[in-house]
Amino acid sequence: MTDITTTPSVVLTQVDASAIERELARLWSAATEAEHAGGAALMRACLFNFVVLTDAAHISTMTAIVARLTALRPNRALVAALSRGEKSAISAQRLEAWVQAHCALIAPGQPQVCGEQITIIAPHDAWAHIPGIVLSLLEPDVPVIIWWGFDQIPGGPTLTQLQSIIDRLILDTARMDGVTAALRAVQTLIAADVAIGDLAWGRLTAWREQIAQLFDAPPALQRLWSLERIVIEHGARGATAALLLAGWLATRLNWRISERRGTGVALTRSDGSDVLLEFDRVETASADSLASVALLTADSRFTVTRSVSGDHLTACAMIDGLTPVKRAVHLPPLDTAALIADELRLAQYDPIYEAALRQALDLMECLAMPAIE
Repeated sequence: MTDITTTPSVVLTQVDASAIERELARLWSAATEAEHAGGAALMRACLFNFVVLTDAAHISTMTAIVARLTALRPNRALVAALSRGEKSAISAQRLEAWVQAHCALIAPGQPQVCGEQITIIAPHDAWAHIPGIVLSLLEPDVPVIIWWGFDQIPGGPTLTQLQSIIDRLILDTARMDGVTAALRAVQTLIAADVAIGDLAWGRLTAWREQIAQLFDAPPALQRLWSLERIVIEHGARGATAALLLAGWLATRLNWRISERRGTGVALTRSDGSDVLLEFDRVETASADSLASVALLTADSRFTVTRSVSGDHLTACAMIDGLTPVKRAVHLPPLDTAALIADELRLAQYDPIYEAALRQALDLMECLAMPAIE
């Protein structure tokens, strides 16, 4: 495991771009002096600007995630936190800020790779200053990644003012209240030419891989084009994942939505036959995850099931007259920093996600979403 160290926070008495840059210079100067005095060798690095918009109550959590992300992809992090406390706790128009560094020992004998974090807390009355401060503190000539760390639907004047400089907007639709509103808001951003990285989609990577691999063998592949029924089981907050997975299946197999049928949706295959898509809410150990996916034909059953412990998936292909094929695949810990790092492998747009999202929205409209939310 990579060793990560974070320097103590240096609180600023003045909050403006020049004061923050001066404090950062002092921070790195002190680190260099410590290195020359025999301390650990440091290498300051910045692959991208990482702007985090969040609530003040989540600063500790976000700082821990930024530290882990630094070990994977060094960056300059700008954490802008909205204070929702009483006005007596932080006076109107007053900003608070501090700077710190995160250093990771990537390999023994090598210098520690370090990134920096600037944290700014603003009350409601001063939140309008955040876009200007953020823009003045960006490192030039590297991408700008914004992480929408609020639980509510993405939007508002702050995001609008930063929209023109965004290379990628990271968010998590699974953590937002209201599946329909969340996905529609994301679609609006995509229509405005914003490149989206959705952590709810990132959590589906292993599921999509296992479903695809079920059809590697020729007997299974032949049945892929004659699927008759799909059943997706999900937890209480897993509707977003279920819809995105269904949208992915429909777009990859070129199915068209036909009509609502009971609690499911009938989709039309390319040969004109129907596939019944059903969603089933079940009790799971992790309320926001999928539980299982079953793809059925007249003579076969293909399933991917999450273990009760949640640490592996079991994929099984059962075809009449053939020996069942079954395998278990370990699920690596999907912490937020790793999910964000995975999203950043894409320079900008994710056309497969965008197509799945459009189909998910069409499915919601057909289903009258309260049926599965």
